[in-house]
Amino acid sequence: MKKALRKNFYMEIRHSLGRFLSIFFIVAIGCAFFSGIRASEPDMRYSGDAYFDEKNLMDIQVMSTMGLTEDDLDAIRAVDGVLDAEGSYATDVLCTIQGNQVAVHVMALQDKMNQVQLEEGRLPEKENECVVDADYLDGKNLKIGDKITLSSGTSDSLEDTLQTDTFTIVGTVSSPEYIAFHRGSTTIGNGSVSAFLCVPEKAFSLDVYTEITVQVEGAKEATAFTKEYEEYVDSVLKKVQAIKAEREQARYDEITSTAQEKVDEAQEELAQAEQDLADGKEEAEEELASAREKLDAAQKELERGRNQLAASKLELEQSRNLLISKQKELDQSKAQVEQGAQELSEKQIALTTLRNQLVQLKEQEKSLEAQRQELLEQQTQMQQKKDELLKAKEELQQQAEDYQSAYQQIYQPLKQSYEELNTQYELLLQNYEALKEEYDRKQEAGEEDPELKAQLEQLEIEKTAMEEQLTELKANLDKMELEAETAEAEIQKNQAKIEAGLTQINEGLPVVEAGIAQIEAGIPVLQDNIQKLTDVLTQGDAAILTASRQIDQAKAQITSGQQQIDSGWQQISEGQKKIEEAQQQLSSGTKELEDGWAEYEEGRIEAQKKIEDGERQITEAREELAKAQQKIDDLEKPKWYVYDRNNLTEYSGYGDNADRMRAIGKVFPLIFFLVAALISLTTMTRMVEEERTQIGTLKALGYGNASIVGKYIWYAILATLTGGVFGILIGEKIIPYIIITAYKIMYRHMHDVVIPYNLYYAVTACAAALGCTVIATLFSCMKELREQAAELMRPPTPKQGKRVFLERIPFIWKNLNFTWKSTVRNLIRYKKRFFMTVFGIGGCMGMMLFGFGLKDSISAIVPLQYEQIQLYDGDVILKEDATEEEKNEVQKELDTDKNVSVTAENFLKNIEVSSGESSQEVYLDVPKDVEAFKKFVVIRNRKTKETYSLDDKGAILTEKAAKLLGVNVGDKLMINTDDGEKTVLISAICENYMGHYLYMTSEVYEKTFGEAPAYNSIYYRTQNRTTEEAKDVGENVMKCDGTLSISYTTSLKKQVDHMLESLDIVIVVLIISAGMLAFVVLYNLNNINITERKRELATLKVLGFYDKEVSSYVYRENILLTLIGSLAGLLIGKILHRFIVETVEIDSVMFGRNIDPPSFLYAFLLTVAFSLFVNGVMYFKLKKINMVESLKSVE
Repeated sequence: MKKALRKNFYMEIRHSLGRFLSIFFIVAIGCAFFSGIRASEPDMRYSGDAYFDEKNLMDIQVMSTMGLTEDDLDAIRAVDGVLDAEGSYATDVLCTIQGNQVAVHVMALQDKMNQVQLEEGRLPEKENECVVDADYLDGKNLKIGDKITLSSGTSDSLEDTLQTDTFTIVGTVSSPEYIAFHRGSTTIGNGSVSAFLCVPEKAFSLDVYTEITVQVEGAKEATAFTKEYEEYVDSVLKKVQAIKAEREQARYDEITSTAQEKVDEAQEELAQAEQDLADGKEEAEEELASAREKLDAAQKELERGRNQLAASKLELEQSRNLLISKQKELDQSKAQVEQGAQELSEKQIALTTLRNQLVQLKEQEKSLEAQRQELLEQQTQMQQKKDELLKAKEELQQQAEDYQSAYQQIYQPLKQSYEELNTQYELLLQNYEALKEEYDRKQEAGEEDPELKAQLEQLEIEKTAMEEQLTELKANLDKMELEAETAEAEIQKNQAKIEAGLTQINEGLPVVEAGIAQIEAGIPVLQDNIQKLTDVLTQGDAAILTASRQIDQAKAQITSGQQQIDSGWQQISEGQKKIEEAQQQLSSGTKELEDGWAEYEEGRIEAQKKIEDGERQITEAREELAKAQQKIDDLEKPKWYVYDRNNLTEYSGYGDNADRMRAIGKVFPLIFFLVAALISLTTMTRMVEEERTQIGTLKALGYGNASIVGKYIWYAILATLTGGVFGILIGEKIIPYIIITAYKIMYRHMHDVVIPYNLYYAVTACAAALGCTVIATLFSCMKELREQAAELMRPPTPKQGKRVFLERIPFIWKNLNFTWKSTVRNLIRYKKRFFMTVFGIGGCMGMMLFGFGLKDSISAIVPLQYEQIQLYDGDVILKEDATEEEKNEVQKELDTDKNVSVTAENFLKNIEVSSGESSQEVYLDVPKDVEAFKKFVVIRNRKTKETYSLDDKGAILTEKAAKLLGVNVGDKLMINTDDGEKTVLISAICENYMGHYLYMTSEVYEKTFGEAPAYNSIYYRTQNRTTEEAKDVGENVMKCDGTLSISYTTSLKKQVDHMLESLDIVIVVLIISAGMLAFVVLYNLNNINITERKRELATLKVLGFYDKEVSSYVYRENILLTLIGSLAGLLIGKILHRFIVETVEIDSVMFGRNIDPPSFLYAFLLTVAFSLFVNGVMYFKLKKINMVESLKSVE
């Protein structure tokens, strides 16, 4: 018996291969997505860790404000838990590339840690060679072999840091310290580092290290971003910080002692220089006094020659003035004559214009006469055409009447013949059918009647002949009707043309007659104007002739006067030459005297300059020494900064992305898997219910309950387990690979993709899938096996029909046809199928909607944060010790820059706040002018969009920080400071998406902290709001002594854009996976529906329904279920989106809560598209249903 059952088991799989594969693929997709998404987070960490280990990325980084010595390096190596420590050099410099000056970070190549990856070319070997950031070189017009020149960007010389300022590019590299695109900030240039360079260690000229990198013992074996790794590093980090104070004091003592020795030596050199300067000053004063006596005597003799020359010049000037006066009078007369000539010329031109007008008027007169004759001809032609059309209309009417009379004479007799013949044919047909029936009856009785058979054959011949006559008559009638219709149409067409022509002529005649009248009225007016213009021309010609004669006489008088004035100028010119000769002699003497004075002055100035330079140098040296001594006295202790890898922005960003994948993996795959599991559960339940008769037969044959249940459980186990294993094998490799590869848009140099199989997620997915299907199968089987074999072998009692709710709405129900009423009843009747289909479709659409919505939410961050909330383009951070003059210099630079439209000063500080057990770091932002601050930061409620104003009632906290701290309006917030804890009342909670902020007025700040805020930040907004403008402003501001750094909102926008680029592929994976599941779910549910109702659909075919009608009968239900499921999906997707978005968010970012309308449309259209596609596939299954199925006995 077991052998037979086993065979039946295998046959069951073959016969229901579609059902088996549907369970297989549903479970495979669910397990693949669940395990793949969940495994993506650890696989990202493994891949990152493999890259960092390969490049020996440091675990701890130590920097100091005064450099680090070999003693510091030895002290760090001696710390317990330090595997190795290495000193290195780095500095920020300016580099001019293609006319743009950018800040670059220059690093020395290290032997052990932070190994760079050579992308192209070779590593530098000489002091003047370098390798460049591969990402930067790709986007610039630079190539290997080019030379670049660097400058310090500060008042310090570059030679203090580097051996040379010119380097040759020999290759490109990537660094584990810069795994993405952000390169950090700096205090030079525009405040932002654009790229990094790597040079040999010998290229640096520094006596001390700028940083020490440390590797922690045991950290390399742990996976980066895990708690285990953090514990290894934190323990050593605390030990390094423990030696911090000791090493800072040692470095301070070394620097102050060396500096004091140099100051003492300079004091002795300064005293000797003061004595040498006093001796030189006395000798120079004696030589200058002798030279001055000789120059005074020559000056007196030169003055007498100047007086004589001045008298001659005066006499000549009086003669010149007289001639100039006469020339002016002559010029005035000449101008009057020229003006008269000009007026005469203008009048001649005016007369010419009038003559042209006269010619034009005469031409117009001729043209009007021609137009009048043309219109008269048109009037005659139109009248003739009208008469012709009226005659044609009468003839056409007569033709129509003649044709109609002829048609009736022929058509009516023919039609009467056809009707009479048709009546005879119907009588003959009745006789024929009666005889045929009598003949068939006798044939069935076995009787032969030859006479009756002969009559029947004769009638059949007559019937055939009569049918041919009827066909011929019918064809002739149809032909005549067609010809009559054609003739009538032609007549109507011609009538329409005639009527149109008459209408056109009747409308045109009045227009032509009006034109003739208008022309005849205008011709006399035109003739009158021609006569008047002729009279004016005759008078003008006479006046011009008289004026021309007067002008010729005046020109002759002017020519005579000009000749007399020219003779006077000739005499003055001769006198001028004599004066110039005397002037030249005087100038020569003057030059000799000036040269003497110049030599004297040069000597005096040179002597004075040397004395002043000496005194200034001595003064400056004395001031420098005083400053140096003051610096030694005021020198603060060097400060150590000890960081772990999280100080690398891109390293922590990679960890945040892994955390983001973990958050997605916690929720989304579970819902995805739940939908797949429920559909598998439904499939197995339906399978057991369909095979109720077979279960009864097996039970009647003596098989035990365990054997019968075992068959279906093994069926479920085999389909689920094979599907789960297949899905896990594919999903845990492909999905993490796609996601990690997608993140390579940001981390393009991290080539390692480590994607091991994760046994925990694999077992969890398979166990959950097995649990759902096996338990569902077990319960379904036990439910059926409770009944007796005889009952099971009979079909289940059909559900009793009930009135549906639409039947209680008569005006709707009565207007529905039969098929629609049947569709509504089927939907309500099979409630389990209804709700499962709605849930399946709604779940899949909800997941697609979530995928689109997640992109919308993340995309909304940039426009919301930087176009609606934070409206500044740059934030200038001032130095902590900046003087008031330095702050004013920065403010003046911003105020005078034409690219800056408005600025606002404020206090900005990173502080720690807490509430209960929760604590967060936030930026405390205190504006100096609350009204000006509103132009840069909009403080509003996210839901109501109500705008808040800062006042003295309390502080305003951003929404995400309030949520993390569990703070509401009216609560008090604890601020942790060095002086203890301070409390402040939260008066409002405002919208914000990037970072956390606490806003308060200066009065609230002073009340909370007991002191006035020291404003250290300036917001500015540019005219055109462009990145280039913001950076141009930043470059100028960075030159001011009081500027520490500048941050640009554009750089923050780029970080979000890069994050969006990497998430695009992840979201596409989510949408495609949800779409695949939607297709499989719809296919499976439709397949079950058709299989269950095969007899019903076959019966419809027997009743005469065509294939398309049967298909539409099923499609109507599917489309309604799809629409209802889509509506449910909108709600599910919205809830799912809200829940997952809040789960996926990292602490420092709040995603938008919006789903854009196109996303709803895309999700709905995709769901409908899948539904239509499945309907198309199901058409062929419906077409194959055999009508014989409905005739078979159910039992």
